Amino acid sequence: MSSNPLVSILVRSMDRPTLPRALDSIAAQDYQDIEVVVVAAGAAPHRDLPDRCGAFPMRLVRTAKPLARAEAANVALESARGDWLNFLDDDDELLPAHVSTLRRALDANAPARLAHSMSEDVSADGRPLGRHGARFKPWRQLDTGFFRPHCAMFAASLLDDGVAFDPRFDILEDMDFFIQCAANTPFVFVPEPTTRYYVDAGDSGAGRGVNRDPERIAKAIETLRGKWADLDRRMRATTEFRTEQALWLIEQGQLPEAAPIVAELLAADPQSADARTLRVLQRIFRGEMEHAKAVLDQIGDTVPKVEAVAVKLEQVRARMATLH
Repeated sequence: MSSNPLVSILVRSMDRPTLPRALDSIAAQDYQDIEVVVVAAGAAPHRDLPDRCGAFPMRLVRTAKPLARAEAANVALESARGDWLNFLDDDDELLPAHVSTLRRALDANAPARLAHSMSEDVSADGRPLGRHGARFKPWRQLDTGFFRPHCAMFAASLLDDGVAFDPRFDILEDMDFFIQCAANTPFVFVPEPTTRYYVDAGDSGAGRGVNRDPERIAKAIETLRGKWADLDRRMRATTEFRTEQALWLIEQGQLPEAAPIVAELLAADPQSADARTLRVLQRIFRGEMEHAKAVLDQIGDTVPKVEAVAVKLEQVRARMATLH
């Protein structure tokens, strides 16, 4: 008998033709202890489903009325029996090792209660479009989606902390949900794709192509920022946010706008490799190569804390090496 914790895969279903494909991807998981909860969210009657999804038990939850995205998500959470929970929309897929990969990551990084991976992004007809996913940055959580919702596995215990989907959101409800999660647990990033995301499919308006509604997205972002205004102010005041802001301004050639931010960062920590790297970039953009090299020598082998700045520093070092 397996001693693995139970994982609930939660499917908010509009009974699309792609639902069997999504369920097949769950059935193909190489993890033994899974239950599947399908919530019938659409207005039309949902097709009947078997009580098994491959080797795993499956339940179809019907309600008396159509459900918005956040409502369907909360019904799924309330219906789940697992210790760990993972959403999957009925038009996307899990790769076979998704559940086992995230479970290993969580076991190796206790007491973190959420792990997220990358997705293989594909067109509606399955053409590869690249990968999506990056390490979660708390200071950018209000303006960046670091992972697809189905890439995340999280502990059911977060629900006891008050985490839930906010019915005010008809889209970006997942972004709001994961902001709540981040207030209660660190996140673990698995830098490999474990899901497949069909970016053109669906009708949320948050995808791309025909599934892109800028007006609807703008409205949701306005609601998000209003709800989390205090968090937004705190995040924008962090050293990491200010560092990335200055980096972006410098790369856009907006040196006067970046100058006071860099000066502030250097005043706060004159030895900061991040702030010194920004100074190097300022010098390079001004054509002051000797001054840039002098600051670069001061940095030495120190690695900046902000990933984007660390990458830029390596690029600068390689470029400087070719000049000698």
